[in-house]
Amino acid sequence: MENSHKPVMINEIISFLPTEKSINVMDATFGGGGYSKTILEKLKVNQLLAIDRDPISKIFSKEIESEYSNFNLINDKFSRIEQIVNSMNFKDKKFDIILFDLGLSSNQLNNPKRGFSFNNDGPLDMRMGLSNKNAYDIINNYEEKNLADIIYKYGEERYSRVIAKEIVKNRKIRFISNTIELSNIVKKCVPKKNKLKNNIHPATKTFQAIRIYVNDEINELRNCLNKTLNILKKDGLILVVSFQSLEDRIVKDFFNHNSGKRWRSSRHYPELPDKLVTQLKIITKKPLVPSASEINSNPRSRSAKLRVAQKI
Repeated sequence: MENSHKPVMINEIISFLPTEKSINVMDATFGGGGYSKTILEKLKVNQLLAIDRDPISKIFSKEIESEYSNFNLINDKFSRIEQIVNSMNFKDKKFDIILFDLGLSSNQLNNPKRGFSFNNDGPLDMRMGLSNKNAYDIINNYEEKNLADIIYKYGEERYSRVIAKEIVKNRKIRFISNTIELSNIVKKCVPKKNKLKNNIHPATKTFQAIRIYVNDEINELRNCLNKTLNILKKDGLILVVSFQSLEDRIVKDFFNHNSGKRWRSSRHYPELPDKLVTQLKIITKKPLVPSASEINSNPRSRSAKLRVAQKI
């Protein structure tokens, strides 16, 4: 299988990592292995532990495993980060660097059989691995209100009710069995002026929402971030690349709450005192974004945001 995934903002990430000492690294979202390989090539690494829930990651890890004895890949959900670390035969079970790339891998997106893309004809699947749900069951069996809620909550799609209604209407005639069918249904529901205004495919938010729900991505992320603090060394760094606003908000809130920053649950309410122990120092006051040259060479990087925090 050809590895088509390009690691996003890799130069920015490397710029934060220490070069003068040997480090323990966790690549919590291995994907195609671009981050792991670059870090092993450029830095002094004691141990690099990579995690990925997708079975295809094993294909892309073979080359790295053959070259680096200090590399390990575990196929599992990153919400089990502590259990994974405790199961490893490491002398030092704490990390200097924990890295996340929350985007969909190009290896997943470019494979029509996985059902992630609204541009390619494939089955309604969208499972990243280790998931009990699939997109076909959700689209064809969930009640209209439930569908609308999922599309609105996880896709922030303002036309969620219209889309859910149209999905139910179409599946009464015939089950919706592939990505192109779903994409065409959604396209009909989004007004033309919005298609031109937003300059993104009208099915983007709906596909995002279904994928997030299928893989329980929001809960996975929250659970994992909370556990990182137990396995991160003092002065260690958490680096997170996110690609959509829901994930970015979760990361931002996690950093803020654990850095002692006052926050508010809504702009309509007063600030709330944070009762959490201050454990993090925020390094990136505002998220970093890709350079114009990177966006030109890899258009899928255009929505990326990088946030970095340090354990104190």
